[in-house]
Amino acid sequence: EKLDARIILQVHDELIIEAAEKDVEAAKILLRQEMENAVQLKVPLSVDCGVGVSWYDAK
Repeated sequence: EKLDARIILQVHDELIIEAAEKDVEAAKILLRQEMENAVQLKVPLSVDCGVGVSWYDAK
């Protein structure tokens, strides 16, 4: 299933994603899963997700 979501910007260690409201939860799950498992590390890599109409609101 294709999500209506796209990467808009990367700033340091953050990704700004734009997604249709209907796809927000699925995009969060997919992004967290892929980012936390992208590489095998000795320590776990945790990912925080925020949602908002602006970057400020999402933090």
